[in-house]
Amino acid sequence: MSSITPRTGTTTTRSRFLRRLGGGLATTALLGTGLITTTASPAAAASRATIVSVAQGQLNNSSRNHESPMGSGCNFYTGYFRSWKPSSGCPSTDGVQWRDSDWCADFSKYVWKNAGVRNADIAETDGGVLTGWAASFKNYGTKYGTWHTRSSGYTPQPGDAVVFDWDRDGEINHVGIVKSATSSTVYTIEGNASDRVKENSYSRSDGDIVGYSAPLGIDSTPDPEPEPIDYGVLDFTLSDSFDSNTNTRPVIRYGNSPMIPIIGDWDGDGVDTPSAYDPTTATFHLSNNPSNGQSQYNIKYGNRNSIPIVGDWDGDGKDNIGVRMGYSFYLRTTPITSTTETTTSYGYGNTNWIPVVGDWDGNGTDTPSAYDPATGIFYISNNPASGDADYHFKYGNDYSTPFAGDWDGDGKDNVGVRMGYTFYLRTSPVTSATETTRPVPFGNTADLPVIGDWNGDGTDTQGIVR
Repeated sequence: MSSITPRTGTTTTRSRFLRRLGGGLATTALLGTGLITTTASPAAAASRATIVSVAQGQLNNSSRNHESPMGSGCNFYTGYFRSWKPSSGCPSTDGVQWRDSDWCADFSKYVWKNAGVRNADIAETDGGVLTGWAASFKNYGTKYGTWHTRSSGYTPQPGDAVVFDWDRDGEINHVGIVKSATSSTVYTIEGNASDRVKENSYSRSDGDIVGYSAPLGIDSTPDPEPEPIDYGVLDFTLSDSFDSNTNTRPVIRYGNSPMIPIIGDWDGDGVDTPSAYDPTTATFHLSNNPSNGQSQYNIKYGNRNSIPIVGDWDGDGKDNIGVRMGYSFYLRTTPITSTTETTTSYGYGNTNWIPVVGDWDGNGTDTPSAYDPATGIFYISNNPASGDADYHFKYGNDYSTPFAGDWDGDGKDNVGVRMGYTFYLRTSPVTSATETTRPVPFGNTADLPVIGDWNGDGTDTQGIVR
């Protein structure tokens, strides 16, 4: 399991993302500023394009887009993930010791991981589905319900993983990243193709293609009208105690995968309750009593496959919903009980950053902030509409799963990360340049983490969904 390294946080006052932040950290990409109030539906984003962009960047990276020496098996991508592979005769670049192995899966995993694909960051030594074997990409799709066989007629989407069986003997032996597709042809970027990163194309009816795994956590729109698929009921397993590594309350079964679990205090009683967001229909299914399996409010908001967020946007003590699409946050400002809709929107962060919502200053109002998985840095803002970060600091390892909560009941939220099966809670304030951490083991590595105040005592604790 990855270990957390204590670090000294860095604070900055009203630093603009559009210029260099403290400590020599430069950000690219960027922030929209200015506040917009509208009743229109938000525009779609395309983080599948981010996956293709990462793959394209590796294709164009002459320092690592081929074996060295050619034909030796020595490659950057195996070295990035698997330190136990042999390195004799292999070079080092960008701080990575190259290693000798078949590397198509290592390349594809690198692309997905660095594009922020959900669950692509879990190391195989820590129970991750994706490994150095091409077949693991089919395993990923099968596990998370995104696998499509070639014979199903599925139209491959940019960013999908395409797997091959060259001998057609039932053994998967190659994988690449889909760049684009037409009605007849799929275009790819692949590692370990003639000993290098290479663009290829295939007939979609090619019998060597076994199928495609779509990545999780993508805010794009794959098919015009995808059919919702039920892959099983979501089980919310929650604990009221940091000291308990098992649930302290009955498991709540609510929603069906591929719905995304969300948590909120919808009625202002101080107790958070599990709910769910259906990305295939852009519908929030909210309940104050999820244990009965019934939703009280069904709200369609934003575009399909957006990233759902939850927070108290106006300080009334009741949570509301929102979505992140691209780098823009769209916050629904009418109550969940209302059939009308008004929206506040603004840009903050980059498209592949992960939203983190919290009440950072204890004024009763939650504000969206962001976490950069590639650097492990949180960018916290009490006024994200300005495009400014009040505080930024690195916490945990890169590509951890970020979250936020009030760990001590002081009315101010703090951040945390999940690595492996352990929740790491940052207990020093976001305003502090020092760092203290409380580790809380709970659940398994493949579970989705959730945070909430399950008993109304003012303190948020951990839970998992499987």
